[in-house]
Amino acid sequence: MAEAKRGDWKTQEMPAQNAPFPIQMDLTPAELALLRQGHVPRGMEDKWFRCFVDGVFYIYRSWTGFCIYQIPVSPEGRIRGGIVNRDPDQYKETDSGRDAVMAEYLIRCQVGRTDNRELMMKYIRWGKGTEQ
Repeated sequence: MAEAKRGDWKTQEMPAQNAPFPIQMDLTPAELALLRQGHVPRGMEDKWFRCFVDGVFYIYRSWTGFCIYQIPVSPEGRIRGGIVNRDPDQYKETDSGRDAVMAEYLIRCQVGRTDNRELMMKYIRWGKGTEQ
């Protein structure tokens, strides 16, 4: 399967209004290979375009092309923090902890981890103010 490239989808650069967010993961070599493949949406219900460019995993909203997350990944598969879009005209979330949960969920899906239900439930509960 060919790797997803930025030109495969309409995308916009990360805006100047952005912030660091905490995320920490370690990927296996096989998972890192899957991360590098990226993901091109195949339908309207698929909300994320993902690509890996020069050691950074980019996650874009598929409908708008807005860059939401930039996540540097070491050659060994270590993730130690990322950058999140904070332009309120492009992205409404303001909680870095909740962003970390969503970004981890998207990465886990990308690399084929299947034990993601509890992570998504945490994201949903957090949005209702019942978890942090």
